[in-house]
Amino acid sequence: MSMDRWNRKWLVVIGFSLVFAALLVSVPKTPVIAASPPVTGAIFTTDITGGIVNQNSYSAKCGPSGVYLDGGPGPSAPPTAAGLPDGDYYFQVTDPSGKTLLSTDAVQFRVLTVSGGLITSASIHPTFPNTGGSGGVTVELCPFNDTPNNGGVYKAWVTPVGQFLGDPTKVDNPCGNGCFHGFVPAFSKVDNFKVKGAAAVACMSVFKFIDANGNGIREPALGEIHYGGWGFTVIDPLGAQINGTMFTIAHLKDCFPGLFNLVPGKYTVIEDATDGTGTYVVTANTVDDKNQNPVDTQITVTFKPNDLRHDVTFGNQRVGP
Repeated sequence: MSMDRWNRKWLVVIGFSLVFAALLVSVPKTPVIAASPPVTGAIFTTDITGGIVNQNSYSAKCGPSGVYLDGGPGPSAPPTAAGLPDGDYYFQVTDPSGKTLLSTDAVQFRVLTVSGGLITSASIHPTFPNTGGSGGVTVELCPFNDTPNNGGVYKAWVTPVGQFLGDPTKVDNPCGNGCFHGFVPAFSKVDNFKVKGAAAVACMSVFKFIDANGNGIREPALGEIHYGGWGFTVIDPLGAQINGTMFTIAHLKDCFPGLFNLVPGKYTVIEDATDGTGTYVVTANTVDDKNQNPVDTQITVTFKPNDLRHDVTFGNQRVGP
């Protein structure tokens, strides 16, 4: 082989290698995360005292009338419900899509500490005694910018420090597909809230009844009324738990307190297999009084842009101890 042909051959090989390397660099990165069990308990937005705010709608972002984080077993939880695992957690505020980071301080300053299942302190964000909720303290979410959402909706996120992807000394941490500013939905809890928004935003309610005769129909005359204290979780369109474990409320007529300000997309409602009183089978799944088949412990609900409310109901029959 002549020297010129040999040189041309290696130039072609080198050229292909450079193109292949460039393609590897340009492939979108998907974060690789170690497996970890879901975080128990709940984290949700409240007022400064820890009291539940009607429809999660606030008159101000900051100050005495602003938005605060609360944590614990959850507002409708029974006494036996689990609290948050002890440890440190980062938090952030984004628009409801998660694409736009609204928090303006570095991640290392957006940290709170949980002890005994309750929030007990925060790094530099102001804290106040939680006199209207589960105990511990509330943590002010401010500072954060105004949301670009027309309905005035924001999304609060909380994730364990050990599951954060990025540099906590920075404000923002781009982290690839399926990750939002260092927060991975599967390891995070979220809560949508509203500040001064005039437009109506969707909500959802989750109901439960004990199906005495197992026919899949709720019959109040047989005592099959709405049942309280049954655990369930809701996964939002990004794949994060809303609040955490919630519990059905007997005689609820309005939307569920933690399920206001929902944006369009698919939500998955997953009920616990039991409330601890026996062994149950699912006999009914309904969405807006329409039966869903086959029945299961989870129901997927799609909110379209103009939807304002959906009602989800699970029916279960006790079949053993």
